Amino acid sequence: MSAEQPEPLSQWLAAGFARAEARIWRRWRFALGEARAWRDAGVADGLHAAQWRTAGVTAQTVRHWRAAGIDATEAVAWHEFGVDLDRARQYKHQGLTPLRAFDQQRAPQSVAGHATAGSHADGFRRLADAGVPPRVITSYAMRQWWDDAALDWARHHVEAADAALWTALGVRPAEAGRLTRQGHPAVNVVQDWWRAGIPLDEVAEWLGAGLSAEEAAAQRAKGITAEQAAALRALRDDPD
Repeated sequence: MSAEQPEPLSQWLAAGFARAEARIWRRWRFALGEARAWRDAGVADGLHAAQWRTAGVTAQTVRHWRAAGIDATEAVAWHEFGVDLDRARQYKHQGLTPLRAFDQQRAPQSVAGHATAGSHADGFRRLADAGVPPRVITSYAMRQWWDDAALDWARHHVEAADAALWTALGVRPAEAGRLTRQGHPAVNVVQDWWRAGIPLDEVAEWLGAGLSAEEAAAQRAKGITAEQAAALRALRDDPD
């Protein structure tokens, strides 16, 4: 991560970045020069560059990983398991995935120093064993979040950034998973409920009761309270 604060947004716009693109690069603490280097290397957006950077890859070395047939998500996995590019290339040539290679590294006969990659690799494997998609696992790797709470959210296919926002709202993992499957990212939900005028401390109760922002606003207008919604939420046990 860049040691300095990103330049002001105005400088990014003057350099030809679209406003939305610039915000993503700046959110991940890239300096303008770094972003240019990544774009010159063929990585067009800040999120993918952040994934590559999480894997210890630079704008100068990313072409080597791509030439080996490794994308950003897989590179994060190799990195979490303590595998560099040369060894990753060898493992892929043998037909091994990061998880299978990691299992071999953990075997007693493994060379010292290569037997374990620590808690990050264990966490990565734990999520993978739970059936969490690689894209979702990568979001937790980028935050180095591997505890039981991470597993609770990830097994519902909720990405780490969304999980943090859902947690702040009081939404439970299963409820967030239902919304995720329905194609409702956390930030969009927050915007919808904010526009509907629902206090944020009530959102979880109405959501948990299965209501949309529009429906909740209509119920509130009829005098239905968040406490009543909470009672419905407690009774609701259907996953979809």
